[in-house]
Amino acid sequence: MNEKPLIIGIDPGNTSAVAALDLNGETEFLISRKEFSHHEIIRIIVENGYPLVIAADREEIPSTVNKIASSLGAKKFTPENDLSRRRKDKLGKALHAYKSLSKQIRKINSRAETDREKLDVARKHLLKT
Repeated sequence: MNEKPLIIGIDPGNTSAVAALDLNGETEFLISRKEFSHHEIIRIIVENGYPLVIAADREEIPSTVNKIASSLGAKKFTPENDLSRRRKDKLGKALHAYKSLSKQIRKINSRAETDREKLDVARKHLLKT
C-alpha cells in the first residue's frame, strides 16, 4: 500500500468521479467512469496513497461516499452547505476539503522539520483527529 497522504473527492452516480490531492494541493489523479464500483474506487485510492480525508459535495454525505470513507478509515468531510452546481466537479470536492483544512496543514508545515517523512506523519496525525 502506498503511504502518500491524500485528500479524496468522490462524486457518485451513474458516472462516478474520483479526484485526489496530495497535502500540498497538487492533483494526484482524476478519474471519471460509468459503473464505477465501490471496490474499484477503493482499489485505485489505495494504490495511489493513504486517504486521510474523503470529501463529498453535499452537506448530507451520500451513502456511497460514507461507505468508502468508512471502509478506508478516512475522515469524512462535507461542506457546511451543498456546493453549487458550478462547484460540483470531480476536483471541486477535494479542493474544497483542502482549502478548509489548509490552515491546519500550514500550521504543521511551519512547525515541522525539513524531513518529509516526519512532515507527512504529523499531517496524518492532525487530520485523523
